Amino acid sequence: MTSRTDADETAATSLWRHRDFRRYLMGQTASVAGSSVSSMAIPVLAVLELNATAAQVAWLMFLGQLPPALLALHAGALGDRHSKKRQMIISDLVSAAALATVPAAAALHALTLSQLMVVAAVQGAAGVLQDAASISLLPTLVDRSLIQRSNSRVGALFAVAATAGSNLGAALTALLGPARALLGDVASFLISALCTARIQAREPRCTRAADSRLRTEIGEGLRYVYSDHQLRTLTLVNATTSFGLAVLNTLWALYLFVPA
Repeated sequence: MTSRTDADETAATSLWRHRDFRRYLMGQTASVAGSSVSSMAIPVLAVLELNATAAQVAWLMFLGQLPPALLALHAGALGDRHSKKRQMIISDLVSAAALATVPAAAALHALTLSQLMVVAAVQGAAGVLQDAASISLLPTLVDRSLIQRSNSRVGALFAVAATAGSNLGAALTALLGPARALLGDVASFLISALCTARIQAREPRCTRAADSRLRTEIGEGLRYVYSDHQLRTLTLVNATTSFGLAVLNTLWALYLFVPA
């Protein structure tokens, strides 16, 4: 008879041998690391290159955080209606294209703070669409028995990628300048799109009625979360944490980069 330890080792091995899971993990890890590069380089670019004031930096950070607050529920509903892989790929390519305009404009000495704000808003919108689709795609890639283990792997690597991306962003900013440092994030979005495109698992077909309204689906989702005590608690905790991090991201940019 196979022991419990042997069974656990076999499950772990099968997870790492899962080609689609590895591609998903590689793409999402690259995206997290790249986003950390941007979070380091964009405030430096705004203050040191464009002479942004404290109020302007605050608006820049606010516009980057606004789309997730407004579009999170819609992004989840869209992921249920359409292909999650397609939503992820399009979001990555939109983010890469928007961000690439920044070093291009800087090279032509045409970069403005208004353009940086528009790019931040576009990235925020594309990012929330990508995140909603990627979270719901994972359970379709691995066996149900491996979901908890796969989530732990994803969480661990994301934490490492975020730290490594911040360090990489600081290094690239020092070596190349803040505008060209953003090319690292552009590359990360392209890697993420490529890895997602190579995922071969078929997504389950959408069972929603063609005439169902997006608002109705969002309402159903909210009622379902509210009716489950664990989901309701997790949602409140995550919302509070996200709000606190958004405030922190705005304040650290102001205190670190904007002169008194």
